[in-house]
Amino acid sequence: MQIEGNQSVCPVCGFEALEFFPVLHHMICAYVGPEYDFAPAVAGYICPKCRRDIVAGDHACEIVGISARCVRCRKEMIVSPSAASPQAWIDCGRDPVEPA
Repeated sequence: MQIEGNQSVCPVCGFEALEFFPVLHHMICAYVGPEYDFAPAVAGYICPKCRRDIVAGDHACEIVGISARCVRCRKEMIVSPSAASPQAWIDCGRDPVEPA
């Protein structure tokens, strides 16, 4: 299911609370998934597929999109690419709320 980035209501259950997450691509093993699939680690994240560390500044990790998840029914959705920011290399090991 695909939604717009400014949408705040779940199209499945109608609840007005969506959480948004970057979708990460770990190029070493080709795993693609929402940020919450990657376990937090001291230096960044751990890939759920290959179990390798993804450290700050790792160019083997990139954001490939944005996902949303309903707080109530937990349905996952992809956010329309037109609403997502331009894709670029990211610091996959950095806390997304931490200033760069």
